[in-house]
Amino acid sequence: MHFPSMYRLVLPALLAIAASAAFSQDAYPSRAVTVVVPFPPGGVADTAMRALQPSLQRSLGQPVVITNRAGAGGAIGAAAVTQSKPDGYTLLVTFSTLASLPEQAVVNRQTPLFTLEQLQPVARLTSDATALVVRNDSPYRGAAELLAAAKARPGQLTYASSGTYGPSHLPAAMLADAAGVKLNHIPYTGGAQMITSLLAGTVDFAVFSRSLVLSHVEAGKLKYLASYGDERWIRPPVPASLNDIGLKVDYTSWIGAFAPAQTPPEVVQRLRQALRAATQDAEFVEAFGKVGGGIAYLDGAEFQRYWQTEIQQSRDTIRKIGRIE
Repeated sequence: MHFPSMYRLVLPALLAIAASAAFSQDAYPSRAVTVVVPFPPGGVADTAMRALQPSLQRSLGQPVVITNRAGAGGAIGAAAVTQSKPDGYTLLVTFSTLASLPEQAVVNRQTPLFTLEQLQPVARLTSDATALVVRNDSPYRGAAELLAAAKARPGQLTYASSGTYGPSHLPAAMLADAAGVKLNHIPYTGGAQMITSLLAGTVDFAVFSRSLVLSHVEAGKLKYLASYGDERWIRPPVPASLNDIGLKVDYTSWIGAFAPAQTPPEVVQRLRQALRAATQDAEFVEAFGKVGGGIAYLDGAEFQRYWQTEIQQSRDTIRKIGRIE
Protein backbone atom coordinates (compact mmCIF):
# COMPACT_ATOMS: atom_id res chain seq x y z
CA MET A 1 0.00 0.00 0.00
CA HIS A 2 1.34 3.43 -0.92
CA PHE A 3 0.52 5.70 2.05
CA PRO A 4 1.76 8.92 0.43
CA SER A 5 -0.55 8.32 -2.52
CA MET A 6 -3.51 7.60 -0.25
CA TYR A 7 -2.71 10.67 1.83
CA ARG A 8 -2.76 12.80 -1.29
CA LEU A 9 -6.18 11.37 -2.16
CA VAL A 10 -7.78 11.60 1.30
CA LEU A 11 -6.44 14.98 2.40
CA PRO A 12 -8.36 17.06 -0.17
CA ALA A 13 -11.58 15.28 0.78
CA LEU A 14 -11.04 15.98 4.49
CA LEU A 15 -10.26 19.61 3.78
CA ALA A 16 -13.39 19.91 1.66
CA ILE A 17 -15.55 18.48 4.46
CA ALA A 18 -14.00 20.83 7.02
CA ALA A 19 -14.45 23.80 4.73
CA SER A 20 -18.06 22.84 4.09
CA ALA A 21 -18.79 22.58 7.83
CA ALA A 22 -17.15 25.93 8.52
CA PHE A 23 -19.07 27.53 5.67
CA SER A 24 -22.39 26.13 6.90
CA GLN A 25 -21.76 27.64 10.35
CA ASP A 26 -20.59 30.97 8.96
CA ALA A 27 -23.52 31.07 6.56
CA TYR A 28 -26.21 30.80 9.24
CA PRO A 29 -28.93 31.51 8.47
CA SER A 30 -29.03 30.12 4.96
CA ARG A 31 -32.83 29.75 4.81
CA ALA A 32 -36.03 30.95 6.46
CA VAL A 33 -36.29 31.04 10.24
CA THR A 34 -39.58 29.95 11.82
CA VAL A 35 -40.78 31.78 14.93
CA VAL A 36 -43.41 29.96 16.98
CA VAL A 37 -45.78 32.24 18.91
CA PRO A 38 -47.73 29.98 21.31
CA PHE A 39 -50.83 32.18 21.34
CA PRO A 40 -53.58 33.06 18.81
CA PRO A 41 -53.08 35.82 16.22
CA GLY A 42 -53.85 39.30 17.49
CA GLY A 43 -52.54 38.85 21.02
CA VAL A 44 -49.76 40.91 22.58
CA ALA A 45 -46.94 38.47 21.81
CA ASP A 46 -48.19 37.96 18.26
CA THR A 47 -48.58 41.70 17.67
CA ALA A 48 -45.08 42.40 18.96
CA MET A 49 -43.53 39.67 16.82
CA ARG A 50 -45.31 40.83 13.68
CA ALA A 51 -44.09 44.37 14.33
CA LEU A 52 -40.55 43.00 14.70
CA GLN A 53 -40.74 40.69 11.68
CA PRO A 54 -39.63 43.13 8.92
CA SER A 55 -36.67 44.40 10.96
CA LEU A 56 -35.59 40.90 11.95
CA GLN A 57 -35.73 39.75 8.34
CA ARG A 58 -33.37 42.55 7.38
CA SER A 59 -31.04 41.71 10.27
CA LEU A 60 -30.90 38.01 9.41
CA GLY A 61 -30.96 38.45 5.65
CA GLN A 62 -33.57 35.67 5.43
CA PRO A 63 -37.37 35.36 5.63
CA VAL A 64 -38.93 35.05 9.08
CA VAL A 65 -42.07 32.91 9.17
CA ILE A 66 -44.44 33.33 12.13
CA THR A 67 -46.42 30.27 13.20
CA ASN A 68 -49.14 30.43 15.86
CA ARG A 69 -49.30 27.25 17.97
CA ALA A 70 -51.82 28.14 20.66
CA GLY A 71 -53.06 26.02 23.51
CA ALA A 72 -52.52 25.16 27.18
CA GLY A 73 -51.52 28.71 28.05
CA GLY A 74 -48.57 28.61 25.68
CA ALA A 75 -47.31 25.15 26.64
CA ILE A 76 -48.20 23.47 23.34
CA GLY A 77 -46.16 25.89 21.25
CA ALA A 78 -43.27 25.83 23.71
CA ALA A 79 -43.22 22.03 23.70
CA ALA A 80 -43.15 22.02 19.89
CA VAL A 81 -40.01 24.17 19.92
CA THR A 82 -38.27 21.93 22.46
CA GLN A 83 -38.86 19.01 20.09
CA SER A 84 -37.48 20.81 17.03
CA LYS A 85 -33.95 20.47 15.70
CA PRO A 86 -31.55 22.73 17.68
CA ASP A 87 -30.13 24.48 14.63
CA GLY A 88 -31.46 28.03 15.03
CA TYR A 89 -34.20 27.66 12.44
CA THR A 90 -37.04 27.27 14.97
CA LEU A 91 -37.46 29.83 17.75
CA LEU A 92 -40.03 30.53 20.44
CA VAL A 93 -41.23 34.08 21.11
CA THR A 94 -43.49 34.17 24.12
CA PHE A 95 -44.59 35.83 27.36
CA SER A 96 -42.76 35.80 30.65
CA THR A 97 -45.40 33.32 31.89
CA LEU A 98 -43.36 30.64 30.14
CA ALA A 99 -41.47 30.43 33.44
CA SER A 100 -44.58 29.21 35.25
CA LEU A 101 -45.93 26.62 32.80
CA PRO A 102 -44.20 23.45 34.08
CA GLU A 103 -45.00 24.39 37.69
CA GLN A 104 -48.65 24.92 36.74
CA ALA A 105 -48.82 21.35 35.48
CA VAL A 106 -47.26 20.02 38.70
CA VAL A 107 -49.74 21.94 40.89
CA ASN A 108 -52.60 20.60 38.76
CA ARG A 109 -51.24 17.04 39.08
CA GLN A 110 -50.50 16.87 35.36
CA THR A 111 -47.39 15.84 33.46
CA PRO A 112 -45.59 18.94 32.13
CA LEU A 113 -45.42 19.08 28.32
CA PHE A 114 -41.83 20.31 28.55
CA THR A 115 -39.19 21.40 31.04
CA LEU A 116 -37.51 24.79 31.18
CA GLU A 117 -34.15 23.04 30.85
CA GLN A 118 -35.16 22.10 27.29
CA LEU A 119 -35.07 25.77 26.29
CA GLN A 120 -32.20 28.22 26.05
CA PRO A 121 -32.96 31.90 26.75
CA VAL A 122 -31.80 33.97 23.79
CA ALA A 123 -33.01 37.50 24.57
CA ARG A 124 -35.66 39.59 26.24
CA LEU A 125 -37.22 41.82 23.61
CA THR A 126 -39.86 43.98 25.29
CA SER A 127 -41.15 44.81 28.74
CA ASP A 128 -44.43 46.33 29.83
CA ALA A 129 -45.63 47.85 33.07
CA THR A 130 -48.51 46.21 34.92
CA ALA A 131 -51.61 48.09 36.05
CA LEU A 132 -54.71 47.58 38.15
CA VAL A 133 -57.59 48.62 35.87
CA VAL A 134 -61.28 49.40 36.36
CA ARG A 135 -64.09 50.85 34.28
CA ASN A 136 -64.01 54.61 34.02
CA ASP A 137 -67.29 54.85 35.95
CA SER A 138 -66.04 52.60 38.76
CA PRO A 139 -66.68 53.98 42.27
CA TYR A 140 -63.09 53.18 43.23
CA ARG A 141 -60.69 56.10 42.86
CA GLY A 142 -57.60 54.22 43.93
CA ALA A 143 -56.24 50.80 44.86
CA ALA A 144 -56.65 51.51 48.59
CA GLU A 145 -60.41 52.04 48.16
CA LEU A 146 -60.80 48.87 46.11
CA LEU A 147 -58.88 46.78 48.64
CA ALA A 148 -60.85 48.27 51.53
CA ALA A 149 -64.04 47.14 49.79
CA ALA A 150 -62.52 43.69 49.29
CA LYS A 151 -61.77 43.43 53.01
CA ALA A 152 -65.29 44.53 53.89
CA ARG A 153 -66.84 41.97 51.51
CA PRO A 154 -64.54 38.92 51.41
CA GLY A 155 -64.81 36.92 48.18
CA GLN A 156 -67.35 39.25 46.59
CA LEU A 157 -65.18 41.54 44.47
CA THR A 158 -64.53 39.90 41.12
CA TYR A 159 -61.59 40.17 38.77
CA ALA A 160 -61.08 38.82 35.27
CA SER A 161 -58.05 37.00 33.94
CA SER A 162 -57.02 35.63 30.56
CA GLY A 163 -56.71 32.18 32.13
CA THR A 164 -55.67 30.47 35.33
CA TYR A 165 -52.00 31.10 36.20
CA GLY A 166 -51.72 33.47 33.23
CA PRO A 167 -50.13 36.94 33.00
CA SER A 168 -53.21 38.61 34.48
CA HIS A 169 -54.00 35.98 37.12
CA LEU A 170 -50.55 35.83 38.73
CA PRO A 171 -50.25 39.56 39.55
CA ALA A 172 -53.84 39.72 40.82
CA ALA A 173 -53.21 36.73 43.09
CA MET A 174 -49.98 38.35 44.30
CA LEU A 175 -51.95 41.50 45.15
CA ALA A 176 -54.59 39.55 47.07
CA ASP A 177 -51.91 37.72 49.03
CA ALA A 178 -49.98 40.91 49.87
CA ALA A 179 -53.13 42.80 50.92
CA GLY A 180 -54.61 39.90 52.86
CA VAL A 181 -57.92 39.92 50.98
CA LYS A 182 -60.03 37.25 49.33
CA LEU A 183 -61.08 37.96 45.74
CA ASN A 184 -63.32 36.10 43.31
CA HIS A 185 -61.32 35.00 40.26
CA ILE A 186 -63.22 34.80 36.94
CA PRO A 187 -60.94 33.18 34.32
CA TYR A 188 -61.54 33.64 30.59
CA THR A 189 -59.85 32.06 27.59
CA GLY A 190 -57.94 35.09 26.39
CA GLY A 191 -57.23 38.79 26.72
CA ALA A 192 -60.03 39.85 24.36
CA GLN A 193 -62.75 38.18 26.45
CA MET A 194 -61.16 39.57 29.59
CA ILE A 195 -61.33 43.14 28.28
CA THR A 196 -64.91 42.63 27.08
CA SER A 197 -66.01 41.44 30.52
CA LEU A 198 -64.47 44.47 32.22
CA LEU A 199 -65.97 46.90 29.71
CA ALA A 200 -69.38 45.28 30.20
CA GLY A 201 -69.15 45.58 33.97
CA THR A 202 -69.27 41.81 34.45
CA VAL A 203 -66.27 42.01 36.79
CA ASP A 204 -65.07 44.71 39.18
CA PHE A 205 -61.47 44.98 37.99
CA ALA A 206 -58.61 43.28 36.19
CA VAL A 207 -54.84 43.44 36.00
CA PHE A 208 -53.39 44.19 32.56
CA SER A 209 -50.10 45.04 30.97
CA ARG A 210 -50.25 48.79 30.41
CA SER A 211 -50.18 48.72 26.62
CA LEU A 212 -52.94 46.11 26.28
CA VAL A 213 -55.66 48.52 27.42
CA LEU A 214 -54.03 51.84 26.53
CA SER A 215 -56.48 52.56 23.71
CA HIS A 216 -59.48 51.93 26.01
CA VAL A 217 -58.01 54.20 28.69
CA GLU A 218 -57.37 56.95 26.16
CA ALA A 219 -60.94 56.53 24.89
CA GLY A 220 -62.27 57.12 28.41
CA LYS A 221 -63.73 53.63 28.83
CA LEU A 222 -61.24 52.30 31.37
CA LYS A 223 -58.88 53.87 33.89
CA TYR A 224 -55.64 52.90 35.56
CA LEU A 225 -56.13 52.59 39.31
CA ALA A 226 -52.56 51.78 40.30
CA SER A 227 -49.30 50.54 38.87
CA TYR A 228 -47.27 47.62 40.14
CA GLY A 229 -43.90 48.27 41.74
CA ASP A 230 -42.58 51.81 41.37
CA GLU A 231 -43.67 52.25 37.75
CA ARG A 232 -44.82 55.70 36.63
CA TRP A 233 -46.10 56.91 33.30
CA ILE A 234 -47.78 60.02 32.01
CA ARG A 235 -49.70 58.85 28.93
CA PRO A 236 -52.28 58.79 30.46
CA PRO A 237 -51.22 59.24 34.10
CA VAL A 238 -51.54 56.58 36.77
CA PRO A 239 -52.66 57.95 40.17
CA ALA A 240 -50.29 55.89 42.34
CA SER A 241 -48.25 52.72 42.60
CA LEU A 242 -48.96 49.79 44.90
CA ASN A 243 -45.73 50.65 46.69
CA ASP A 244 -47.26 54.03 47.55
CA ILE A 245 -49.91 52.31 49.67
CA GLY A 246 -47.41 50.01 51.37
CA LEU A 247 -47.78 46.92 49.17
CA LYS A 248 -44.48 45.58 47.90
CA VAL A 249 -45.90 43.88 44.84
CA ASP A 250 -43.99 44.03 41.59
CA TYR A 251 -44.81 42.31 38.33
CA THR A 252 -43.63 43.01 34.81
CA SER A 253 -44.89 41.43 31.61
CA TRP A 254 -42.19 40.83 29.04
CA ILE A 255 -41.68 39.04 25.76
CA GLY A 256 -38.60 36.96 25.06
CA ALA A 257 -37.01 34.70 22.46
CA PHE A 258 -35.94 31.14 23.25
CA ALA A 259 -34.23 28.36 21.31
CA PRO A 260 -33.94 24.60 21.87
CA ALA A 261 -31.39 23.88 24.60
CA GLN A 262 -28.69 22.33 22.41
CA THR A 263 -28.55 25.14 19.84
CA PRO A 264 -24.85 25.85 19.04
CA PRO A 265 -23.38 28.90 20.83
CA GLU A 266 -22.32 30.57 17.57
CA VAL A 267 -25.90 30.31 16.26
CA VAL A 268 -27.32 31.77 19.48
CA GLN A 269 -24.82 34.61 19.25
CA ARG A 270 -25.87 35.34 15.65
CA LEU A 271 -29.51 35.38 16.73
CA ARG A 272 -28.73 37.81 19.53
CA GLN A 273 -26.92 40.13 17.14
CA ALA A 274 -29.90 40.05 14.78
CA LEU A 275 -32.50 40.53 17.51
CA ARG A 276 -30.59 43.41 19.09
CA ALA A 277 -30.33 45.16 15.72
CA ALA A 278 -34.00 44.50 14.95
CA THR A 279 -35.22 45.97 18.25
CA GLN A 280 -33.17 49.10 17.56
CA ASP A 281 -34.52 49.46 14.02
CA ALA A 282 -36.45 52.71 13.54
CA GLU A 283 -39.40 50.96 11.89
CA PHE A 284 -39.91 48.64 14.86
CA VAL A 285 -39.37 51.40 17.43
CA GLU A 286 -42.08 53.50 15.78
CA ALA A 287 -44.53 50.63 15.29
CA PHE A 288 -44.18 49.29 18.82
CA GLY A 289 -44.29 52.75 20.35
CA LYS A 290 -47.74 53.34 18.84
CA VAL A 291 -49.23 50.59 21.00
CA GLY A 292 -47.52 51.85 24.15
CA GLY A 293 -45.04 49.01 24.42
CA GLY A 294 -41.56 49.33 25.87
CA ILE A 295 -38.47 47.93 24.17
CA ALA A 296 -36.19 46.39 26.80
CA TYR A 297 -33.56 44.29 25.05
CA LEU A 298 -31.46 42.03 27.25
CA ASP A 299 -29.29 39.02 26.43
CA GLY A 300 -26.27 36.98 27.49
CA ALA A 301 -25.41 36.39 31.15
CA GLU A 302 -27.56 39.32 32.25
CA PHE A 303 -30.68 37.82 30.69
CA GLN A 304 -29.77 34.40 32.08
CA ARG A 305 -29.71 35.82 35.63
CA TYR A 306 -32.97 37.69 35.01
CA TRP A 307 -34.57 34.50 33.68
CA GLN A 308 -33.56 32.46 36.73
CA THR A 309 -35.07 35.11 39.02
CA GLU A 310 -38.31 35.01 37.01
CA ILE A 311 -38.45 31.21 37.29
CA GLN A 312 -38.12 31.33 41.07
CA GLN A 313 -40.72 34.10 41.46
CA SER A 314 -43.18 32.23 39.24
CA ARG A 315 -42.73 28.97 41.15
CA ASP A 316 -43.26 30.70 44.48
CA THR A 317 -46.40 32.47 43.22
CA ILE A 318 -47.89 29.33 41.65
CA ARG A 319 -47.37 27.40 44.88
CA LYS A 320 -49.08 30.17 46.87
CA ILE A 321 -52.01 30.25 44.47
CA GLY A 322 -52.25 26.49 44.74
CA ARG A 323 -52.66 26.85 48.50
CA ILE A 324 -54.90 29.92 48.73
CA GLU A 325 -57.32 29.37 45.82
